[in-house]
Amino acid sequence: MVHAGKMRHQITIEVRSQVQDAAGEPQNVWNVFATVRAEELYTPGREIWASAQRAARVPAIFKIRYLEGVTPAMRLIFNGRVHNILSAIDPDNGRKLEMVLTTEEWVEETP
Repeated sequence: MVHAGKMRHQITIEVRSQVQDAAGEPQNVWNVFATVRAEELYTPGREIWASAQRAARVPAIFKIRYLEGVTPAMRLIFNGRVHNILSAIDPDNGRKLEMVLTTEEWVEETP
């Protein structure tokens, strides 16, 4: 069940679209799909070594009120950080009360 008091964070959900630049080349741009209130629940991250750089995958779970059309092809912005949406599910078996967004943020460390 959605508890309004726990939804104290604001997130922006973005959808990708393609436009053409001045040279006619396709460019990916992100447009705002919705700005909503959310409850944030972090889970433990894991580190990845790639080439000589170290990066961390920081998984997070956000609960929001049900929002039609949210898909894993989208991303969300929270506190200026970009999270890729891995899944968007309705945990109430189709009752459309809330959604659980499982996300992953990539954080790279520079030497």
